[in-house]
Amino acid sequence: MDLAKPTRLMVALAGCALAVLLNTGTAAGQPSTPSAPISTPPPDSGGKGDEVVQTQWGPLGPADRDFMNRVKQAGLWEKPAGEKGKAKRADQPKIQEACKHLIEGHTLLDNVVNRAGVLLGHTLPAEASDEQKGWLAEMDAANGDEFDAVFANRLRAAHGKVYAYAAQIRAGTKNELIRILSTQAMITVFDHMKVLEETGRVDFAGLESPQPLAPPPPANDSGTPEPTGDQAAERSANPTDGVIPTVPQGTRFTRTAEQGVFGDNNGVFFGAIAVLALALVGMRMISRSKKSRRKSRSY
Repeated sequence: MDLAKPTRLMVALAGCALAVLLNTGTAAGQPSTPSAPISTPPPDSGGKGDEVVQTQWGPLGPADRDFMNRVKQAGLWEKPAGEKGKAKRADQPKIQEACKHLIEGHTLLDNVVNRAGVLLGHTLPAEASDEQKGWLAEMDAANGDEFDAVFANRLRAAHGKVYAYAAQIRAGTKNELIRILSTQAMITVFDHMKVLEETGRVDFAGLESPQPLAPPPPANDSGTPEPTGDQAAERSANPTDGVIPTVPQGTRFTRTAEQGVFGDNNGVFFGAIAVLALALVGMRMISRSKKSRRKSRSY
């Protein structure tokens, strides 16, 4: 009998078993893909006023809708501002570069906010605000260096406010699509602030100065329960006061701690290790058997 064949057969079988088990564990350990299809709600079903609407991506509240409106309106005046700068200041490379970033950045943001509006059932504004139209009129009336100053300072001041608002929304929204939109808005707006500042025409003295967060309230020694919810919000303007960070159940951060290193598949993993160990033991026994037979033949 050729003992090499059983050895190779056992190794092959062990390898197949190990591969199947580990592959099963890997597949089962992946986060499950939602089976519910993405549906498009009817227009204007995303709520109005102070209404909070439940969506596939989490609750949609008044601040979320307001943010979508502001992102949309930003593109409705900043893209035309970029086009005016390209036409009026063709001989100014830094103005041209800022205009290029404005047009491209808001084209991208428009695509994101338009899609979010459709998926969330929210109708977006179709024109800029009266204030924004006034800024465009200022640019129409200005030429040369005056245009550069109006262009850079109006846009830089507006971007600073939007950037702060986007960060606030990103930190607190409970809606997944709004988190995506606010993240992209922060990236785009930050880029625009940089290229506007690089024109050398931004008057930083005219920007609103940042304000420090309110100090935390003193410790409550009276035995009265600490306020919660809206009461706590009214007590302090500091958004971090009283907030205890938590990790949602079922995420990869909690899965390791609660279910073991390999999630729900520890049994599969250790089963694969056992198969491999048995294969190695079997190979060892066959090897010893071969040696003993050779010795007996030599006698």
